Amino acid sequence: MNSLFRFCIPLLLAGTVGALGCGQSSRELQSIMITSPGGSGTESILKASGTFSRSPTNVSPLSVSWYAVGPGLTPPDPVYSLTSQSFVLGCGTSIVAIALAPTAPNAPTSGSVPSQVFQDLVLNHALSTEGGYVSATMPAQPTC
Repeated sequence: MNSLFRFCIPLLLAGTVGALGCGQSSRELQSIMITSPGGSGTESILKASGTFSRSPTNVSPLSVSWYAVGPGLTPPDPVYSLTSQSFVLGCGTSIVAIALAPTAPNAPTSGSVPSQVFQDLVLNHALSTEGGYVSATMPAQPTC
């Protein structure tokens, strides 16, 4: 009986600790915001910032993959490559800027995006989150 007691107590403690840890979710990206902090007379500089579910909740600049979508442009490939660099958008064009990032902060810095997710987030701007990715759209041209 004594050996059974010594065996069961550690299992019970391990199970309790594991159950307590299961209720805590990991830190995830919840939203991306695109701002235009400046530029010149012919171009605008865009910057991405993000809000996460856990501390630090606000990150700026946020590493995102930038896309330019609009008339006359070839649709981009469904891949991402994260950078914390700003994005330059020409003034007076009908191009839309989109920032996309995986929700997991420790995701690889580059990879592929499932076709339907890419279609919804980048090409159609139909959703802002899907399939473990978050996107933001700068639909109106910023002031240059």
